[in-house]
Amino acid sequence: FQWSYFLCGIIFSAIKHLLSSIAISFALMHLSPPEYVHKCVFLFSMGYLVFIHWYRWYILTSYSIDITGPMMVFVQKVTTIAFSLHDGRVKKVEELNEIQRREALSSVPPLFDYLSYIFHFQTVLTGPLCFYSDYMKWIDGTNAIGRDGKVEKQWHAVVSKLLQTSIFALLIICFGTQFYPEMIAEPKYLSWSSAAWSALFFVVIFFQRVQYYFAWTLADAICNMSGLGFNGYDSKGRARWDLVSNVDIIAVELATSLKETEDAWNCCTMYWLRRVAYDRTPQRYRIVATYMLSAVWHGFFLGYYITFLTGALFTVAARTIRRCVRHHFQATLFMRRLYALITFITTKIAIAYATFPFVTLHLNPGLFIYKRLYFSLHILALLAIFVLPIILPPQSRKEDKSRLLPTKSLNDEIRKLQ
Repeated sequence: FQWSYFLCGIIFSAIKHLLSSIAISFALMHLSPPEYVHKCVFLFSMGYLVFIHWYRWYILTSYSIDITGPMMVFVQKVTTIAFSLHDGRVKKVEELNEIQRREALSSVPPLFDYLSYIFHFQTVLTGPLCFYSDYMKWIDGTNAIGRDGKVEKQWHAVVSKLLQTSIFALLIICFGTQFYPEMIAEPKYLSWSSAAWSALFFVVIFFQRVQYYFAWTLADAICNMSGLGFNGYDSKGRARWDLVSNVDIIAVELATSLKETEDAWNCCTMYWLRRVAYDRTPQRYRIVATYMLSAVWHGFFLGYYITFLTGALFTVAARTIRRCVRHHFQATLFMRRLYALITFITTKIAIAYATFPFVTLHLNPGLFIYKRLYFSLHILALLAIFVLPIILPPQSRKEDKSRLLPTKSLNDEIRKLQ
């Protein structure tokens, strides 16, 4: 709490929002009927966050360090507790999935446990989200007990992540200011050849990812240093310290589908979105509801909404293409690898195209670039959804699961060598 106060609450007008949000959310957990506690806490905490985002967007003239970062993390924490209370008090065990059963709570956490979870120093400013049950295991010292009954040592993971952080910091210092996202729309670079301009586009988006790699890997290392993050063992018997890892860098860079990218990017937020949106929404609305919640949670900048709506469209298109096309590339190993290569390239193009408005925040230059590209990927995505199934009838979901061999991604091949 003192760390939050020092950075966000030099004046009481800032820290009071953090205190008000968590205090009222805690009261709602006690006072709301179990059937509605998750909705009450979700609506209040998200509503408060929306107000804070509006203030930053409408009142502040430029991006600055403020309380929106901690507020976003707090919303994740209080809503996961509220949904866990609903699951533990209202639903039957057989109605819950594995994660919901593990996280279910039969009573509101004690006040000091609640405050400790909200304000624990490793994640209080920028995350990542740590589930309440995992945090309490860390508090009581049972989270890192290995197979031999001894506490697993985390220093190999810590040193590795600090080295990665140093590399990312060096890249940012050396090249970060040279490859800023707005340069893509500047006349000087628009006059370049299509190949050179496209290459610049990919490089710029890559260096935007590097900034996230730096922040998330550093946060992960801090958690591991404190003993938080042990997550069992991998297939080779090596200790995994990725419980609160927010990104799998190799998986992101070598992903052969949007799903692989999404599963490896901002992982803890994706866990939260699944817990409070995807798993709770009727199937036909899941994708749009999840992307819209993510956009609102991030803030009011129009670039966020352009990116997330584009991402929702691309996700539906990618699923359709997979069902219509993938089974035609399963006959031989060469065909499967060719399919993996094609999807790797198209995924990188789609990611760069979709995320550009996000990193520039505003309506332009994102919309300007889309116009310059004639909304080509949007049009192709719509054709994939509505026309491709007519030309190449899709397999049924049952056939898709039972007949197709798994197409190994480049990430799978890399991991074999580790």
